[in-house]
Amino acid sequence: MAKLNKDHTEKWLLNNVDTLNRTIYLGSVPNSENIESGVDAFMAESLIKSMYFLETQNHEPITILMNNPGGDFFHGLAIYDAINTAKSHCTIKTYGYAMSMGSMILQAADHRVMTPNSKFMIHYGYDSQEDNVRTVVKWIDESKRLAYFMENVYLEMMMDKEEKEGHGYLADMLGKIMTKQYELEYPPSSRKTFSYNFSKKKEVKVEEVRTILKEMLSFDTILTAEETVSLGLADEIYKP
Repeated sequence: MAKLNKDHTEKWLLNNVDTLNRTIYLGSVPNSENIESGVDAFMAESLIKSMYFLETQNHEPITILMNNPGGDFFHGLAIYDAINTAKSHCTIKTYGYAMSMGSMILQAADHRVMTPNSKFMIHYGYDSQEDNVRTVVKWIDESKRLAYFMENVYLEMMMDKEEKEGHGYLADMLGKIMTKQYELEYPPSSRKTFSYNFSKKKEVKVEEVRTILKEMLSFDTILTAEETVSLGLADEIYKP
């Protein structure tokens, strides 16, 4: 590892990018009220500039250290595209959490790593509109399109995992995870066990899995690092 001098250290602390080791820190910066900002314009601009700078130097691998509570969908998509379209191989290592839009950003990486105690959360998110009715309807339509895009991003990763592990794998994993989610409710759900049997036809299976995924997205579904990897939404758990 390259030895850091004082000037380099100061630059790294200022811009959240270690230029010598091609490492970017992607996390919240408290706002003027000392409140965690999450995914916002500042995070997007910082990441885009950091990616651009590193890629203009060369196309060696880039590592992104992420601790992300989620936030704005459009700024999140800017981050997603900056990582997903990079010529450099990108690894995201999650510390703390990858929640909401943060869980989407994780999917943009070529290699996705969860640290042992990190958490992953998916949901449709929250939205509100105040305007004339036609404008509100337009934004509702846009929200539906974004939700469908999000479903497809997760589904692609989940189906890749199913193809790798074999038919029946996702049905088993989703059954266990959904059973656990409902066991956490109080009072406990009367239905103790969820069991699925998906079609062997890929196009049919995708929509069957989508149905379960949509249920998971309808509330805050929090997954452990192990569960995240088991669904194909991360590649490995970090082991030093």
